[in-house]
Amino acid sequence: MKNENILKAKGYKITRPRVAVLDLLTKQTKPLSVKEIFVKLKREHDLASIYRILKLLEEVEITFAEAIGGEKYYHLGKDQHHHIVCQKCGHVECLPCNHLFNKIKNFTNIKHQLTLTGVCNKCNNN
Repeated sequence: MKNENILKAKGYKITRPRVAVLDLLTKQTKPLSVKEIFVKLKREHDLASIYRILKLLEEVEITFAEAIGGEKYYHLGKDQHHHIVCQKCGHVECLPCNHLFNKIKNFTNIKHQLTLTGVCNKCNNN
């Protein structure tokens, strides 16, 4: 199901700003901060709208957020996954999440964040 259809199925309108954010995130290979999204959308939508859109997309689990270097970064995904970030050049790669939280008793709607850092092979060889 397309991301726009997920929003519609959950009772949300398909607006031009929501589609713009979704389209941008669909084309990305790495997570983006709100500021990066704002700039890449050529400042066509105000920051407050982008924050609201990302919060909504997170609530309906179209996007996931991770804290990297003290800032929140957003990425699309069908399932929760993690990222590893090169400490030298900032190269980012996705890693699957294999944590099984459904076996934890006394808690529901469990969410987590994990960002790994290291030095990529390209930087390591320089």
